[in-house]
Amino acid sequence: MPSAAETIVLPGAVPGTSRQLRVFSFGEPGARPKAYIQAGLHADEPPGMMILRELCKLLAAAEESGQIVGEIILVPMANPLGVDQALNGAVMGRFELRTGINFNRAWPDFSSGLADALRKRLGDNAEENVELVRRELKRRVAALRADSPAMAQRIALARRAFDADLVVDLHSDDESLSYLMASPEQWEEAKRFAADVGVHSLQPGGGSGAICFDECFMLPWIALNKEFGDRVPVACNAFTFEMGGVLDVEPKQSARYAQGFLRYLRRIGCIAGAAPRSRNGVEEFEEFEMLDSPAGGIVLYPQALGDWVSPGDVIAEIVDPSAPDLEAPPVQIKASMKGCVVSRRLSRQVAFGDFVVMLGGHEKPKSGKQKLLMD
Repeated sequence: MPSAAETIVLPGAVPGTSRQLRVFSFGEPGARPKAYIQAGLHADEPPGMMILRELCKLLAAAEESGQIVGEIILVPMANPLGVDQALNGAVMGRFELRTGINFNRAWPDFSSGLADALRKRLGDNAEENVELVRRELKRRVAALRADSPAMAQRIALARRAFDADLVVDLHSDDESLSYLMASPEQWEEAKRFAADVGVHSLQPGGGSGAICFDECFMLPWIALNKEFGDRVPVACNAFTFEMGGVLDVEPKQSARYAQGFLRYLRRIGCIAGAAPRSRNGVEEFEEFEMLDSPAGGIVLYPQALGDWVSPGDVIAEIVDPSAPDLEAPPVQIKASMKGCVVSRRLSRQVAFGDFVVMLGGHEKPKSGKQKLLMD
């Protein structure tokens, strides 16, 4: 077992409906480096939950043998509110049903006014400035007030993540390869991280203005670094991982990813010992094309995930099973760029306008159908 397995009781919206958030901690509180990793913020995306369950086992063994040097916090199920939302047996965990708010949007903007608040207190010593920033962030997190169960849950998570050197938020796509989203400022470190974990590709993220969970903790440091340069280094790497598709919960695959996380935690010094060599290289995609369905019906895919296509290639077909003409050809969806089939719709039933396929590549799509990635 970890050195601390904490159960946090979250208030319910009405009497008798409280929820429990479980947090697993390894190493000594306050030790450096500190890593915070969570899964299930979108509560209907289970692959990351399985991965962190396996990682907990590995970290418990590492702690038992005295290998934990830093502090590591895992939250395998970060959204008990969302997990308990279901309709006709299906978990509805992306949005809070009471308010319609996306659980991974509109996180607190800790960067607002931060530079002005610190300007007169910063010195020339970068390490001292980093600690000064962390104290100010701690003050801002402590000032948050819960006005709903969802906000109480956000505050509980933020209080454990705000001062971490590494923040990772695990998600999953519909049916997908694994990929990591990173800001330009953190691209090089993201490549090392993705290679250690064994992720297929790296894709640009951030800059949405929506303030997703990882941006909540990364953006203050990027803003301060732009304002003050080397006096305030970027002291938090924060990433969103899409750990495949929602069906990717096979234990052996989860264990492989957990080993990859362990490898990276060794590399950054949270765990003693030399990190083994990374499993593989990482595909880097600068551009992507999001393709929606021009008609309703049954969707068929001629390629597999990971296949490469060229402009004009058919990447999906929509069949109308009720068409009067039994020989009517399917509606075709074609690529307008050379790209890899990264993700696609899991349900084979589609409506007009539904997302169908995402391609990742190195050239802009001629269709102009692009979208900023964020989960």
